[in-house]
Amino acid sequence: MFALDIGCGENIEPAVRLAVKGYSVVAVENNPYVVKEYKDRLIESESEKVSSVIPIIADARFLPFKEASFDLIIAYYAFDWISILGEPEDIERAACEVKNVLKRGCKLIVHEYWEQGKASRRDVLKSVGFTVEVKPGDEIILIAKK
Repeated sequence: MFALDIGCGENIEPAVRLAVKGYSVVAVENNPYVVKEYKDRLIESESEKVSSVIPIIADARFLPFKEASFDLIIAYYAFDWISILGEPEDIERAACEVKNVLKRGCKLIVHEYWEQGKASRRDVLKSVGFTVEVKPGDEIILIAKK
């Protein structure tokens, strides 16, 4: 099973948790300095599963993977950062890329910081062909299925 962590930042925990569950994980981040810090944290980690996590420099808007490569994709606040740092069309571009590399019938799990993001992310994900469920709770979580 293969998972993709979009916009991983320096946080190795989501990828390591997936690795413990049996996934081979590719963690992507577009900032090379952040990827270096991520790699350092993997080296310092005590988990036996860090060898199943591969960090790479990549942009969510232009993912370097074949179509239908991943069984699961996670995005912890990545779409928030794309909206903050990018152009309005960048979220749709990233959503299309994510849909392209996700296998049919598989899930994208999106965590969001802010309430306004919930509606806009839901709408964007639906517009590119995902079915979307919003999980209630303290954190905004959207589960999209291809």
